[in-house]
Amino acid sequence: MDSKNKNTNGYILAGGKSSRMGTDKGLLLFEGKAMIQYVMEQMQPIFDKLVIVSNNPEYEKFGLEVIPDLIKDIGPAGGIYTALNHSDSQLNFMVSCDMPFVTKEAIEFMITNSNESQIVLLENQGKLEPLFGVYSKECEEKWLQLIQQGKFKLQDMVLHFKVKTIPVENNEIFAASFFKNINTKEDFNNALNRI
Repeated sequence: MDSKNKNTNGYILAGGKSSRMGTDKGLLLFEGKAMIQYVMEQMQPIFDKLVIVSNNPEYEKFGLEVIPDLIKDIGPAGGIYTALNHSDSQLNFMVSCDMPFVTKEAIEFMITNSNESQIVLLENQGKLEPLFGVYSKECEEKWLQLIQQGKFKLQDMVLHFKVKTIPVENNEIFAASFFKNINTKEDFNNALNRI
């Protein structure tokens, strides 16, 4: 894929307050760069339209459009809804800001495999990874209904859709380190040690 993806938008979910980290994860410096910058650098060559979903205006310094959650305080479920609502594209790639190991190849692989499903997610040792996947615009209405019913847990929400899963095992595009979301100070230090 040499040209940018015209029919897929990219969204980086940067929420705002991180309960486990005690600070805004995407802005944490990791080897001298904010964590979100690693994600942005891998996504910028792929997407014509790349947007950060966050309630923290500080993210505007990275030069991308920043949109606040339409439904606050329900975590990533609100971020995904906000992205779907904002999008003018059929396909939308969503990723959490705290995955500094994501690669352009992995993202492109997901988009290439996104036909005929409403959601495409990676499966890591039997567990779905809802914060690294392709979501169809057509999920928007039902996603909002689930939120209105008080369902905010992504692992459960995605099961209400036609989901295609891609196992990470034995697929070298998804090296093991790829999946370390960085949620705690300890994770952060472990990640630094791995580089």
